[in-house]
Amino acid sequence: MFIADVSARTSSTQVLRLYQTEFNFQYHIELLELALNKTAEDYPDTSLQFTEQVSPGRGLKMLERGEVDLAFLASSKQREETYIPIKIPLLKGLLGYRILLIHQDNIEKFTTISTAEQLGRAFVAGFGSHWADLDVLKQNHLPTQEISTYGSLPKMLDAKRFDYFPRGINEVWEEKERLKYTLPDLTIEPNIVLVYNLPVYMFVNKGNPDLAKRLEAGLKIATEDLSFQMLFLKYYSESILKANLSKRKMILLDSKDYPIKEIDTSWWL
Repeated sequence: MFIADVSARTSSTQVLRLYQTEFNFQYHIELLELALNKTAEDYPDTSLQFTEQVSPGRGLKMLERGEVDLAFLASSKQREETYIPIKIPLLKGLLGYRILLIHQDNIEKFTTISTAEQLGRAFVAGFGSHWADLDVLKQNHLPTQEISTYGSLPKMLDAKRFDYFPRGINEVWEEKERLKYTLPDLTIEPNIVLVYNLPVYMFVNKGNPDLAKRLEAGLKIATEDLSFQMLFLKYYSESILKANLSKRKMILLDSKDYPIKEIDTSWWL
């Protein structure tokens, strides 16, 4: 739905190449278009062009080599050194609030868990091997089974190869709905939320500082006129309400890269 007809544009149009086309990037792409529209008077016309779907690891290499121009990534200090980060959190801290997708057979086993130490002693998490916050789980001594492809994780959880799959509030409800027919035994754990600082930024190839400058300017304008916040709430207000965070046991996890005190959730939490 986002693929533009590049051939119909004039030669002066700037084509921005991206590799993230999956359903869970619709918000990010709409926010990118918002930032571009806010700065349209001062920059060339733009269109978006998408590659074939690739793995996260390959996508990162493509961004580093300049085969794509930007990506939406959970941040880490290493990624900030490899690419140009636009340090305006796209998800306002939401991805760092993690609700657990589990097998329904294990729901009672989680009722006594209220600390990271208890969670680490009793259970193993399934997690993506290329995800920036894998180190957060390791730093907090939470055992993990690392998988390179996202699509394998729900199936392995269903097969009880590990015990829980931490998902952002912005992800978990939609994923549960999508899996309800193929993996009906997966359910959302109702009492726990893991919390750590995981900013999501737009990252640009190091050879394109002008694009980074434009995106930063566009996001700042969208923040000032509240169109950024309105777009965020359009996509995620229902999920935030469903999470019922005030009723959940909050397990805080330390992060060496981003202290938890820096999360600004004041206008949505």
